[in-house]
Amino acid sequence: MSSATAAINASEQPEWELRKENAAPLARGRNAATLSQALSSSSQVDDDTRRAHDKRIREFERLVKPSERAAEIVGKRSDDGEPVERDLNPLELLEESELGDNGTDDDPLVHWLSYIKFHQEAYPSDTRTQFLLTERCSRAIVMFPRYRNDVRFIRVCVLYADKTSSPSDIFKFLHKRGVGGKSALFWIAWAWVAEKADDYRFAEKIYVRAITKKAQPTKMLEDRHKQFQRRMSRHWLNTSTLDQASIEEEANGARSSRGALSGLTETGVRRNHRDRGSNRDISFSAGMRQGNNGYGWGDHRRRQQVPSRNSASTRSIRGPESVPNAVMAKAGFSIFVDEN
Repeated sequence: MSSATAAINASEQPEWELRKENAAPLARGRNAATLSQALSSSSQVDDDTRRAHDKRIREFERLVKPSERAAEIVGKRSDDGEPVERDLNPLELLEESELGDNGTDDDPLVHWLSYIKFHQEAYPSDTRTQFLLTERCSRAIVMFPRYRNDVRFIRVCVLYADKTSSPSDIFKFLHKRGVGGKSALFWIAWAWVAEKADDYRFAEKIYVRAITKKAQPTKMLEDRHKQFQRRMSRHWLNTSTLDQASIEEEANGARSSRGALSGLTETGVRRNHRDRGSNRDISFSAGMRQGNNGYGWGDHRRRQQVPSRNSASTRSIRGPESVPNAVMAKAGFSIFVDEN
């Protein structure tokens, strides 16, 4: 394919195809038209679109602000040790001026969900702001008892926990606040976090606890539990197989390292020891017979220490000329003797 043809094909592709790697993936997928508009270069985004986005953001902030303020009041009362009613609607603690045009909002969570969805579609590459929105929603709505088992809120909490460095701590905090006790989704997500951390026993405890509390839907919970048990069966089977292979490899290595001595027996070692002793006696006797003057077998160091013939001490020592050269040659060497 020529460069010109490649350029034509590239120009025919929609812009979102060339920039889609900049968009964070969503479980529900994305709308192609919305994604194309969101990923357009800044020069192509007109001022009207920017102003429209800014206006919607201000509107969403106005809608979610009362729930955040109410959550702050409930949290402060809880920290001060004041009793908090189980079925309390935190919005009732706000003044009319703080409620604004919302009044007693019937469903403050819906504003958070719409806000998060809008930001995911309008700013697909701004994952940091999306994370902050899910965090703000989790902190605010967790103070509303009516949402503690609402699957919509639990999805937001799971999405938030998945983006943190310690999701297990988030689930423990939510569980302490009474969130997700009746929701199968909450327990399944928590068990998955424990399984990814290789804490398989705790994951099994989570499933057992969820079944005991009869979390809904029951069928989804039971199916996920069976899938987890099958994964654990394969895991322990593979682990035991690897351990057995490692043990056999080590045993084979040790057996091969002993191969040079594997033929030895106790009787053979004793016989070899006796033979070496007798050979040493024979060699020593032969050496004594061949070198009876002290210069014989294996006495190399003593030969080096013999003083020269010109010294005075040699007159009192029996010189090598008294030993026939034939005998010395038989021992393996001969000594030169000056006939003068």
